[in-house]
Amino acid sequence: MKRIKQLIQQKYQGNALEKGQSIVLIALMMVAIVAFVGIAVDVGFIFARGSQLQSAIDSAALAGVVELTDWSIANTASEADARTKSGQFLNANNMPVSVTLSINDSGNTNVIKTPLGATEYAVTATWPVETYFLKVIGFDEPINLTRSATAAVFSLAEIYVSRRVEDGVLSTSNQGIFGPNACTHMGDPYSPVVINPADPPHTYTYRIYIPPDYAHDIVRVELFDPDSMNVAANTFNVNRSSIAINNGLGAVASKTCGTNGGNSSRTEPCLLRTDELNLVTGAPNLDLDQVNPYWFVRIDENRIRNAANGSSCGTPGSYSTAANTQTRYSLSYFAQNADGTVVKVPLVDYFGQTGDGVRDNGGHLTDMRWVSPGADEPFSTVDDPGVAVPATARTIDSFEIDLRTDVPNIVTDLSTGARYIYLDVQAMSGASENGFEIWAGPASYVNSVPSEVNARNLHVLNNPGSHSSDGVTIYGLGNLPMNSNFDNPVDIPLLYVSPEMIGQTINISMFDSDSGAQPPVIFYFDSIAFTPANTSLGYNPAQTDWAMAFGVSGQPDPDGVTTRCRPGSCPTQWVNPPYAITVPGDLSECNYNSPTMADCTPFFGGRLVVRYDGGFSDTYGWQITIEGLPYLVK
Repeated sequence: MKRIKQLIQQKYQGNALEKGQSIVLIALMMVAIVAFVGIAVDVGFIFARGSQLQSAIDSAALAGVVELTDWSIANTASEADARTKSGQFLNANNMPVSVTLSINDSGNTNVIKTPLGATEYAVTATWPVETYFLKVIGFDEPINLTRSATAAVFSLAEIYVSRRVEDGVLSTSNQGIFGPNACTHMGDPYSPVVINPADPPHTYTYRIYIPPDYAHDIVRVELFDPDSMNVAANTFNVNRSSIAINNGLGAVASKTCGTNGGNSSRTEPCLLRTDELNLVTGAPNLDLDQVNPYWFVRIDENRIRNAANGSSCGTPGSYSTAANTQTRYSLSYFAQNADGTVVKVPLVDYFGQTGDGVRDNGGHLTDMRWVSPGADEPFSTVDDPGVAVPATARTIDSFEIDLRTDVPNIVTDLSTGARYIYLDVQAMSGASENGFEIWAGPASYVNSVPSEVNARNLHVLNNPGSHSSDGVTIYGLGNLPMNSNFDNPVDIPLLYVSPEMIGQTINISMFDSDSGAQPPVIFYFDSIAFTPANTSLGYNPAQTDWAMAFGVSGQPDPDGVTTRCRPGSCPTQWVNPPYAITVPGDLSECNYNSPTMADCTPFFGGRLVVRYDGGFSDTYGWQITIEGLPYLVK
């Protein structure tokens, strides 16, 4: 019993001691709990600030990228406007001044042009966030929160490459670029390196649209006259179209360059007049596309640079093959990887020839012919000259693309089912102008439609519907180098405008509208009534529901600008500011008691067309941008 009593006494004594220790432990635990609660509060505060900063930087990127619709490697002036706009949106989102200023730090903004043609704008900002409880455990300095956002905008318009892009007929215009050793005053604003010797020559990019209902496995891409060689001969027998013969013109006529059109010098283009245009300007007043106005002999311009600094370019005293321009034509497509990323995949290249015996000897015989390099039948079997035209293989070796095997994982538009092939055209060497054209469609016509340009023009004219692209359409992305072959007003389709664009602004500029061009420049939609007229306005207002005429003598332009140069007086410069075309169809301000074109014209979609007299053999460039909606990339 005594032993048990001792044990009980010891137990009570131990409990008393433990009660004293508990008070200490509880006090220590209270400190720890307060510390943990403090850390949780600070961490939650930091996360909240991070979310606030991310939301603000997203808004800043979206706002800034809108200022970059005209951005390019050669034109970076708008980057400052983008930073300013981003800063304004950071301020509007209650960001401290330190956050706004941080976007000006080196590397905190970046602009790139993606392979697909979108402009991406990345913004990074830092917010030094003060803590409260974390200072107790040694975090005396603010926590620097850094967040980034990338926004993009696609502002490049898809410009139709030709009035006759469907049937591949060549008449009033063609594409044309100059070599890197040329001067920009020749009419090409990008290819000559004298813009900025540090920049590489510009690449013109074309997008080949393949409709979802395209019923063929092969897309045959054809290039017209991809070389820059000119023939020396000047006299030819010109064959006339069936409609011209039926209206009294002889079937054949002998024509000579210089006397009957163009220039007799091999350094210059020569398009012979067929006299069929008389059937348009006079009785029976046929439509221009019903006749064959020209017989094509030469379309390239032989040019040299006279001074080392590129300030003086001109025509050589005699034809110089050393000055001929070599042009690279590169096909590619965009493939989607399993992780969702998109990559550009090269397909095949072709280098146009110069015939100088150094770069090449001109043995492909592509002058004045349509050709599909690398194809089993590069020319039509109707008039095949019997030579091979090899292409430079990348992933395939031909300009005939098999959609089943040649373009795995090609990006497909989920909303329409459309697919795209891309063609990059770049002048590699020389100073001359290389005139060319592009057509794409089924390969089935290789056995029925000629390759030689004049034979093809007549075949398609005499056999309507005999040569169709089956919906394949070629567009220039944002920029289009043009060579005018006509000295009368021509209606040129520029781009399709959907009804969703009602109220949006389309900005259109031209480069190097020389003295051969004549005002006005008239924009209209082919889905809205328009009637041209031989007046200073260029159209009949009483029979026109909507149009915008720029450069009309004695009156301001319809967008209110009075200072831009008039067509024919803009050598070596862009029309600036660009022509601002507001898409009609916003009827909210319409007064039906006093309707006007500006505010009472419904719009259901259509092609925007320009009526323009570019003059004969004048090279110039179109540039079109659309104020697209920005979107977040990441």
